[in-house]
Amino acid sequence: MATLTTLKKRKRLLTLSLLSATALSALGVALVGPALPVTGSGTFCLAKNTGLALTGTQGAAEKEGCVALPGKGNLSMDLMSGEIPLKGGMRLSAGGHRLDVTELRIRVPSRTTTADIAVDGGARSSVTFLTYGISPSHVTVDHQAARARAMNLKLAEPAGAAFRKAFPAAHVAPGGDLFVFDGSAAFTPGEVPAP
Repeated sequence: MATLTTLKKRKRLLTLSLLSATALSALGVALVGPALPVTGSGTFCLAKNTGLALTGTQGAAEKEGCVALPGKGNLSMDLMSGEIPLKGGMRLSAGGHRLDVTELRIRVPSRTTTADIAVDGGARSSVTFLTYGISPSHVTVDHQAARARAMNLKLAEPAGAAFRKAFPAAHVAPGGDLFVFDGSAAFTPGEVPAP
């Protein structure tokens, strides 16, 4: 037969468990859900020692050697779903060759960015261009916006052949850091549940 002290301990443990479950449930309601409309922009800066030059195309803004592209799409607060197309494009160049990159699209579930790429003005091909990971040290989310700071974007293998053709002497291989990315995507007011 359980003692009075044991029963009190069990009751306290049950109360704490219920409170924890309630808190986690509230957090889940706040963060997990459908993709919501967002508007924002992303700034791409070349990673160190790539041996490449970067310029904006199709009206993309340039600032201190980086290219900023606006975007409008959708994103879930748990960062598990969504897609954000970016407007404008960029050109990587070195050694008299160039790689034009347009139609960039951040695909959140797969942690990739697809794009149309063309080597030296040739035919465009749609490929997975970049990959990335998400960590709390680089990405934050609240009820107003998702923000990325100093996130490394890696050259994806599907873009590797075109990249090597354009830049055989480049210091970047598939899986290596190509860009450092800063960006923010503001949730549309009235679409996000109250905290």
